[in-house]
Amino acid sequence: GLLRRAIGFKFLAHDFPQQVFIVLYLYGWYARNGLRCQMCLFRPEHCDNEDPLHSANFWACILTAVSALSNQVLIKAKARSEGRNSEDDECCECIFRFAMCSVSVLPFTTAIYLSPFCFRLHHFVVMLLLAAVPCMVGWATLCCGWVVIVFKDELDL
Repeated sequence: GLLRRAIGFKFLAHDFPQQVFIVLYLYGWYARNGLRCQMCLFRPEHCDNEDPLHSANFWACILTAVSALSNQVLIKAKARSEGRNSEDDECCECIFRFAMCSVSVLPFTTAIYLSPFCFRLHHFVVMLLLAAVPCMVGWATLCCGWVVIVFKDELDL
């Protein structure tokens, strides 16, 4: 009811835009053609090799992602009806939760997945491996999830 709408509004009005703006800040400042690089033309002392995910930026990203993922803790699954296979229900619930978690952090996982093209990262292979599955599941859910909603009666959900 009301709690689900409030959580959805929090995600749309706060969590998603906050992730987008953090990603835009990181790209605008730390990318190969970012403002930090342009400052190096005038003040070479600003040109040390600073990682885009230094401790302050890293913790800002982690806490923002935890805030977005906390929505999944607040939303309770519907009570199971009698006579249905509980193992199948649990499996579907886990898959649904993972898909919703992937959508919740989609701006971050997309930025991490595309980051080797924009930043000079030393650990980009690890970042790609960590972000690949949530990024693909998030985009697939966002692009194809409406099919489940529209045809849920035909799919017996």
